[in-house]
Amino acid sequence: YELAQDFDYELANKVIVVPVGNAGNITAIMNGMLKFWAVGVIHSLPKIIGVQSEHADPVFQYYQEADEAKRIFKPVAVQPSVAQAAMIGNPVSMPRVIELVKEYDKIAGKKRVFFVQVKEQEIMEAMLIANRNGNIVCTQGGESMAGLKEAMKQNLIAAKEIAILNSTAHMLKFMNFQEMYFQNQFTADFKITPKPELQNRPLSVRPQSVKKFPEPNQPLQGEEFRLFVQGTADEIAKTLNLQKR
Repeated sequence: YELAQDFDYELANKVIVVPVGNAGNITAIMNGMLKFWAVGVIHSLPKIIGVQSEHADPVFQYYQEADEAKRIFKPVAVQPSVAQAAMIGNPVSMPRVIELVKEYDKIAGKKRVFFVQVKEQEIMEAMLIANRNGNIVCTQGGESMAGLKEAMKQNLIAAKEIAILNSTAHMLKFMNFQEMYFQNQFTADFKITPKPELQNRPLSVRPQSVKKFPEPNQPLQGEEFRLFVQGTADEIAKTLNLQKR
């Protein structure tokens, strides 16, 4: 409801990108939009793109068969995935996915639900790039962003359309994968090779010009606090190559 409200219920040129694991999110979105359409809250159904990692992609594989009559759902054996919440080989909501996609496309009068597959490398890189603009997504959010890029490659999204990405959770929920990326700790089965330019390791700042630092239960006060703040700020500015204006 909030998504539709944010766009004043005009969803004709909107695309919702959502990661798919057990398929609870995507079925809820389809079901909600169909109900809004049925009662006249919206007059167009937005395009929906479900995203799955190549390490856990049973829904994507099902829709690879273009002929609906020939489609047979087959659970898959999952491999290790950074999109851990979506690492599901036999989604409990698959029967609902099949029925809702049929109904959604039928009411829309054309194909409006698509599924794309992404690589683990793409998921991690998308998450890290997104979080350089604020701590906003977990690995499933990275899966959404990677899916957006893949959908654009496949021309599933037009330049005039507006994409809304389902980030699912705060980046702290699966922070261990970010740390694994920074420390080169992924095992080979993840198929992830960290890129140095994306390894944003924390730096320790302890300027030599500062003689006294705060300790547990020993806060600094007065001149000592001023010198600590000034020295630390100067060291950070030097590290970042910041110049006075």
